Amino acid sequence: MAAVTQLFYEDWANLPDPILAHIFSYLSVVERCRIGVTCKHWLQCLETPQLWRNFTCGFYLPGHINLVKCVEQYGCFISRLTIFLNQIEAGNRTNAVSVLEHVANLDEIHLSHLSVVFKGENPLFYGGQEFMTALTKLFIKIGQKKDKSSLKYLNLSGLQANFNNDFIDHISAHCPNLEYLNILNKILVCSVSSNCITNLVLKCRKLRVLHLYHASLSDDVLQAFTEANRKPLQRLGIVCRRQEKYGEDISSEAWSSLLRSNRDLKVELGFDHTCPLHRVSEILKPEIPVEELHLATFTRIYPEINTAVSYYEHVLEKLVVQTRPSKELQEALLSAAQRCRKLKALYVYCVLEKEVIEKILELCPAMKESRNYIMKWTMDPEPWTVGQEDGD
Repeated sequence: MAAVTQLFYEDWANLPDPILAHIFSYLSVVERCRIGVTCKHWLQCLETPQLWRNFTCGFYLPGHINLVKCVEQYGCFISRLTIFLNQIEAGNRTNAVSVLEHVANLDEIHLSHLSVVFKGENPLFYGGQEFMTALTKLFIKIGQKKDKSSLKYLNLSGLQANFNNDFIDHISAHCPNLEYLNILNKILVCSVSSNCITNLVLKCRKLRVLHLYHASLSDDVLQAFTEANRKPLQRLGIVCRRQEKYGEDISSEAWSSLLRSNRDLKVELGFDHTCPLHRVSEILKPEIPVEELHLATFTRIYPEINTAVSYYEHVLEKLVVQTRPSKELQEALLSAAQRCRKLKALYVYCVLEKEVIEKILELCPAMKESRNYIMKWTMDPEPWTVGQEDGD
């Protein structure tokens, strides 16, 4: 029996490197680090670059500092880096910043995708300055390659930090090959000016997807996307909040000009509960190709739904509504189901009549089949959380 067991372990230890690498690719980063102590052959196999191109690390406990050591050893292979952390603990923040700093200190950086995601609550008066400092150093190092800058995807929507113009200017200056940028974090006040975003668009001429607050947009930003010799803009995500009380509208002419130069453009447009209600109808314009519309206003919003249906019936695919129940709301939603033939997802965070729900699903059989909807005729005991829809 002992001999059979020994042969079994020898068979595993002597598997060809390509097979081992394929098996290891299904393991998490933590599990890969653990199996390295199994035998010398397996440890050598961990040097396969393909195993570390997609690197996801999470910092929630003190013991997770071992992930930093893993980055120190295999960081030169990392192409796609995602960092999760519970930022309430200083140790977790220190470890996450150490990962960014180590990547910035590499002789050769191959980083093409980067995401930083906070999973907890910010400490009191915390502004994320240490992360912005570490990221700035990383951007500067990446920018040393100039036109060969590797970073193409930057998602900072989960980083609850006070982004400012200087921080965004470093992205503009050192990441000219950027194709995706998301700075829609949950910080209370947006400090990024429209002039700063205009500069970003002018310098990052390959930018195809941009998510930001409406307060950072202007006619000049849209005009910059119409310039020749740049990649067409494919997706624009916009969220409107309390700052729209003092903001300026983007003109219909600017939207029309943008669409002429970027014919495949799709827009995600959202309004939260802090946005003044009268600004919703002012910001909605028929020229905007709105594919997704989020109306999380907690107010009676059915007139704006009717307006959106009349404007976007040929392009709207997803509608999210947080409002109060009413007969007028149900009529507006039925109108959306009837007229918006591309509607694939509908999330309604208030109670509707059962007959209305059945009629909507009858009008949208594809949505019913995919179950890509939230509509209820009885109130659940627990609250519904807007922004956390199934399928997102």
